[in-house]
Amino acid sequence: MLSRRFFVSLLAAAWWSSAIFQPAAFAGEFRAGAAQVEITPKAGAPLAGYYQFRAAKEVLDPLYSRAVVVEQDGEMAALVVLDLISTTRAMVDASRKLIAEQHGIPPERVMISATHTHTGPQLIRGSMMDDLTKVNTPPGQEYNGGLPALVAQSVGEAKAKLTPAKGSATVGKAEGISFNRRAIGKDGSLIWQPGKLDPRVLKPAGPIDPDLGLLVFEAKETRSAPLATYVNFAMHPTSIGGGTRISADYPGALCRILSERRGKEMITICANGCCGNINHNNYMTDTPRQSGVAEANRLGTALADVAEKSWPNLKALILHAPRSKSVRIVLPRRSFTEEQIAKAKDVVARMATEKLGTVPIAEAFCTLDTVNLKDKPLEVEVQVISFSDELAVVSLPGEIFVELGLAIKAASPYKHTYIAELANGSIGYIPNREAYPQGNYEVVSARCEMGSGEKLVETALALLKDLRAGS
Repeated sequence: MLSRRFFVSLLAAAWWSSAIFQPAAFAGEFRAGAAQVEITPKAGAPLAGYYQFRAAKEVLDPLYSRAVVVEQDGEMAALVVLDLISTTRAMVDASRKLIAEQHGIPPERVMISATHTHTGPQLIRGSMMDDLTKVNTPPGQEYNGGLPALVAQSVGEAKAKLTPAKGSATVGKAEGISFNRRAIGKDGSLIWQPGKLDPRVLKPAGPIDPDLGLLVFEAKETRSAPLATYVNFAMHPTSIGGGTRISADYPGALCRILSERRGKEMITICANGCCGNINHNNYMTDTPRQSGVAEANRLGTALADVAEKSWPNLKALILHAPRSKSVRIVLPRRSFTEEQIAKAKDVVARMATEKLGTVPIAEAFCTLDTVNLKDKPLEVEVQVISFSDELAVVSLPGEIFVELGLAIKAASPYKHTYIAELANGSIGYIPNREAYPQGNYEVVSARCEMGSGEKLVETALALLKDLRAGS
């Protein structure tokens, strides 16, 4: 009969053998989930864009807060894109607070950006635009007060759908869709948004970014529609035009069309890239200049076609637990002379009785806002989130000139670098250094001093390199 000691020895040997020869325990599976929550305002809500008061009357298509949440080993991150003209620091802080409290994702792992649609609700900014758009009236206050809860809800619903996932990425080329809206005149001047075949125009003042970035998450164990597709492309959404209609513009059309093609369960998210000087109007040809719903659908369809053409080129990513780095820096505010301040006050006084152009109004608002806030630091956030050694997403805090985005992509240590502008708050236009002496709309609208854009590039690249190195 075998002794008890023998059995104990046998069990110990078996445990030791198993411990030595079995492979180490695998890390938890990478998971992803996505959701969208409607954020369309009620009738009467003040609309953003175009330096005038407009109250919403008609909904052409709904607006959404779209979110994708990724997780591994308890580490989570969220990428959120809103069908809004911009984000504000106050709204982002309030949304992140709710997301942390309700869903356990720390603020530094939450990126909230806007598509920049000009046919969505106005956010309270603490600037002269608040008075012009009447956003502090009850309809505007109600919308702004309820928005953070809806943003948090979209993240919560995405988290609830977390499922083991695989990821893939590629970059397509969207040629002939976007154009640099600043032109060099034959006399050397800078022309903003010239008309078709304007005889004054010599050439575009700068490049475009034709890259259409795709990040696709699919469930590991099924062949159903993808869970989510994150699209990154740089172009102003101004195809609908002014008026009192609500629309997500071409980003909404792109999201709808791509999901219809790839599976209606798929959440498509469109993050706008560095499009401060980029729109859809090709002034170098005589093709008719279009606007309205048909144009938004044309642009959305064209970009969906690029995505479809690029789909076979998707390459699998090796995914890891999400990592992030975030820093807040202070940019220098522009300064103005007493003569410039007096001129700005005169423009504002004449607005009630005269029809003034966009450029002088923008310049006046920028001048007076900057003077009124001169003692408040112009603090902005730059953030990087990554869940693969091949891909990172960068946030930038405003309407960034395309040259700055191209500089980040060119020097990034990641194979794929997607940039979400108007993210985690916005300070408006941020031109590159070369644009400041040229002047015109974007430059006279800029609150920050020349060189601020290059400082953002430097900051983003430092974060990317630190994150890629694991430091």
